[in-house]
Amino acid sequence: MTKEIFIARLKELKISKQDFSEICKVPYSTINNWGVKRNGKPLAIPNWVEPFLTYYEKAQKLEYIMTEICQKIESVKS
Repeated sequence: MTKEIFIARLKELKISKQDFSEICKVPYSTINNWGVKRNGKPLAIPNWVEPFLTYYEKAQKLEYIMTEICQKIESVKS
């Protein structure tokens, strides 16, 4: 995953690098350094980040669906 793809993915999910840092318990400075060139090579984004973002997105969708279903059930009860 490149830094550009990482940033784009965070924007799609509407989370900032700071939010991601807090969710993952990774220091913000570490995340901020991903993709920055050191000794001519970009600092790699860890392999776990891409699947994490995929599952984060799925969890957000599931949360939305569960909320909608619970609201419908409550409205039917009333």
